Amino acid sequence: MAKISFKAFIALSLIAIVFMPILLAKTATRLTDVYSSRESQIFDLDSWVQDNIVNADKTQFDKEEWRSQLKKKAEEEKLEFLIMFADDELLYTEGMNKPENTQLSEGRQSLSENLEKTPDLNIVPYNVYADDSFIATVYINYPVPAEEQIKSTNYDFVFYMGAFSLVSILYIVFLQVNLMKPLRAINKSSQLISNGTYNIDLPSSSIKEMNYTTHAFIEMAKKLKLSKENNERLEDDRKLFVSSIVHDLRTPIFSLRGFLEGLIKGIFKNEQKKTQYLEMSMKQANHLNELVTSLANYSNIEGQIKLEEITVFQINDMIHDLKQMLFFNLSEKKLTLEVNNLTSQPIAGDYMLLKRAFENVLINCIRHSPPTEKIEVLVRERDSFIETIILDNGKGFAEKDLEHIFKPLYKGEEEKFSAGQRMGLGLTIAQVIIQKHNGIIQAANDKEKGAKFVIKIPKHIIE
Repeated sequence: MAKISFKAFIALSLIAIVFMPILLAKTATRLTDVYSSRESQIFDLDSWVQDNIVNADKTQFDKEEWRSQLKKKAEEEKLEFLIMFADDELLYTEGMNKPENTQLSEGRQSLSENLEKTPDLNIVPYNVYADDSFIATVYINYPVPAEEQIKSTNYDFVFYMGAFSLVSILYIVFLQVNLMKPLRAINKSSQLISNGTYNIDLPSSSIKEMNYTTHAFIEMAKKLKLSKENNERLEDDRKLFVSSIVHDLRTPIFSLRGFLEGLIKGIFKNEQKKTQYLEMSMKQANHLNELVTSLANYSNIEGQIKLEEITVFQINDMIHDLKQMLFFNLSEKKLTLEVNNLTSQPIAGDYMLLKRAFENVLINCIRHSPPTEKIEVLVRERDSFIETIILDNGKGFAEKDLEHIFKPLYKGEEEKFSAGQRMGLGLTIAQVIIQKHNGIIQAANDKEKGAKFVIKIPKHIIE
């Protein structure tokens, strides 16, 4: 359905509101002018008849020359008359012929009646006397040239009144359907939203602005519903987060407390045993530090991770830096990190944040790789992205874990029961950083090897 802007609608409404009354007023004025003109014309012709016929010198009535001049002048004045003299002689102008069915022998009265009954004639009779002697009867047909015009004007007036009424009705119906109905629906929907009902349906409107408003209101309701669902999900995550913190922190604290109490009470007499428990206490303290660090990182996952300094660099250079940084992690398990770079195309991004994201992925691969194995990294161009594939030789992911890998605090089946429990935030943080660079990170199981991570970062386009 075609839409009209509210400004155009108001403009058309003003034109209709102003133009129609002007037409009505103009038609009424024309009607008044017609009647006024007709009255003025009749008055002038009546004066002419009085001066030139009724009050004329009666001696001229017998003169043929005067009769010819009178007839000629009457035709010039567009006046039609018929004069019946006392001797039944007739004098008449063109268009005022004696009715064919009237015989002079029937008398003056019969002629008068027939003339008065003749269509399109407006007969007014005058009797002319001189010295109390009857001279003639003058039948004047006062012209009514305005009759058709009056009729036409009346038709115009009725037409304009009908058109004005129709336009008014259509205007009211248009406002009702396209303005009032949507406004009432929005008012009702706002009450539903305030009561927690977000599934609303609003009627469309032919007024563009009103249509935009209803669509925007529906979109607002959808976003409010989504926001409510997100808040409920975040509240569930918060509860899970708190319970996870309590659980993950309680275990090392309990162990550390037991070791320290044993040392204080002198339970361990053997110096070698004391040293062993001190080392175990240090490991638990380091584990606590790792948990607290992960907890601090978690607060930066949503919204607080910001791109600070954007530079242009190659992913291969960043992988090279990470290889050196993770040297001890790799050597501890005698792992090899093999990098195959198939592109020199750079990317643009926050180097430190992306380095952190790739580090989290590589640490995950190191953690789950068997000793003496190899971790492979392949960097290549794929469409408008620079694609990095990271493969380890571990057991891979359990199928039911794949769709939850990047969720905060999620732990796979093996990690849930491992001795060194972690918060499960490294891959979540990596995903947030990659997404902030308009990139994509995916996890899967390689057919021949273990876990497979695919990271796609948009190419840097040199203008």
